[in-house]
Amino acid sequence: MGKESRLFLFLSLCAFTAIAVVCPAGAQDKRVRAKIGIEIKSGDQTRSARSQDDINVSDFIRVYVHPEEPGYVYVIHTDEKKSTLLYKPQQKSQGSTLAMPSAKDFYQVDGASSNEAFSIIVSPTALAEVRDVFKNGTASIDDWTAVEESLLAKSKINLGEDVEKPFAIAGNVRGTDAKNADPFINNLEIFSGKSLLVKKYEFRVKK
Repeated sequence: MGKESRLFLFLSLCAFTAIAVVCPAGAQDKRVRAKIGIEIKSGDQTRSARSQDDINVSDFIRVYVHPEEPGYVYVIHTDEKKSTLLYKPQQKSQGSTLAMPSAKDFYQVDGASSNEAFSIIVSPTALAEVRDVFKNGTASIDDWTAVEESLLAKSKINLGEDVEKPFAIAGNVRGTDAKNADPFINNLEIFSGKSLLVKKYEFRVKK
């Protein structure tokens, strides 16, 4: 092999190595976005929940999630006793809005716990760590918190990054048709994460 051939081979190997190292990192840093919101119904009034909020006993709650791109959606509820996986994806979402418990029903606050939380995760790939910690459907608060903190760290976006443009909701709400869908979904807020998205709502229950 001549000197020029050896040099070409060396440069080719360097380029291949650089691509192998850089491409996965770029893929992992891809922005994940979703429209997410929790609707609180108290008497005849409805409103959008804040990230930290107060709710009353007998209030009603509905969770909405609409990923920008097909992905896996997880919904976890935590009270003072345990964490429960309310929704585990069987496959990637396909452009529809997930409403939990359904598009026609609500969760009702029973007052059994003075603090409650909902964690919503959107990921391009299925998350083995979530599957494993909730292999029995529930987990201790400590076990879930450890997993959640790890996912939050992975999803963190630097504050200096550019704000992205909004996206439109397409498709129906699961369990109903667009004509009968709750108009609340039109005002869902956009949240973003790096490689995956974690959004948490924490509620103090007022009796």
